[in-house]
Amino acid sequence: MYMALKHSHIGFVYLSFILFVVRFVLANYKPLLNSNKALNIATHGINTLLLITAGALCVTLSQYPFEAAWVTAKLLGLIAYVVLGVIAIKKVNVKAFVLALVVFVYIFGVAKAHSALSWVGILTA
Repeated sequence: MYMALKHSHIGFVYLSFILFVVRFVLANYKPLLNSNKALNIATHGINTLLLITAGALCVTLSQYPFEAAWVTAKLLGLIAYVVLGVIAIKKVNVKAFVLALVVFVYIFGVAKAHSALSWVGILTA
């Protein structure tokens, strides 16, 4: 069960990230396509499934935000990523887009290392 949840979660992470990049590109070059209803539904659906699998993994691993530092770091990083992503897409802001990418890389490192130190924890281990 754990492996199915983990792989599903990772798959939704990749899909969500790809859709974020595609939507930012569309916001820059084809704004009308970016407001496509099917694209919006797909984005919200994938992000919902991502959060559901994240919650299920927390329960399965018995590691919860504000109890496990790395899970808290992922949650706070996710909030920053979402805020920056909304700014990047709504205002077509390249700086916010780049910052969102940096936060995504940080969150990815936290997930790999199971440490709030992210990639620093991996490199010093």
